[in-house]
Amino acid sequence: MQVVAMITMLVDHIGALFFPETSLPRIVGRIAFPLYCWFLVQGYRLTRDHKRYMRRLLWLACLSQVPYSLAMQTWELNVIFTLLLSLVGMYVMDRVQSENRKIALIACVLAAATLIPMDYGLYGVLLIFVFRYLEQWKMIAGHLLVNLIFTVLYGPGYLIQMYSLIGTFLIVYPPPLRFEFHYRWLYRSFYPAHLLLLFLLHMWIR
Repeated sequence: MQVVAMITMLVDHIGALFFPETSLPRIVGRIAFPLYCWFLVQGYRLTRDHKRYMRRLLWLACLSQVPYSLAMQTWELNVIFTLLLSLVGMYVMDRVQSENRKIALIACVLAAATLIPMDYGLYGVLLIFVFRYLEQWKMIAGHLLVNLIFTVLYGPGYLIQMYSLIGTFLIVYPPPLRFEFHYRWLYRSFYPAHLLLLFLLHMWIR
């Protein structure tokens, strides 16, 4: 699944940089984000040190920002900041005992996802909450509901996100073919590394 996530993200970003007029790479790329959301939730469930997990994500987010801004020609925060914000939200939901404080902190998380320009933003945070608190077919239904809400709010341009349901189907109904992926360093470094390489290639071609 990690390999699928990396390949589909790569296809998406190749399409964005080199074939912006073609929709097929962007459609393929919709598969990646649900997979990364799922990996984040699994990492949160399995880690023994949530604060260390947050620090590691923060370092990776900061490291990725320059390659992301250069490749995508944007000043918004990259998607790892969205994952980090979602991680904070899950931590608050599980660790804060006071209901009033919990509501206030979650409201801050959702407000930050809405007001601070970041890749996937509020959509990403809500999708991660769906994966954290729903299971099996309810995950698919929750994902579909989030897509429908954002399509209503932001118009037909958001319909392409319906293809992201393929990623959630792969999570709920994984294919029978599996193999062990042991190159954790490659998975962790892939996001900033591939963005930097694509940017350099784009500049060289131009």
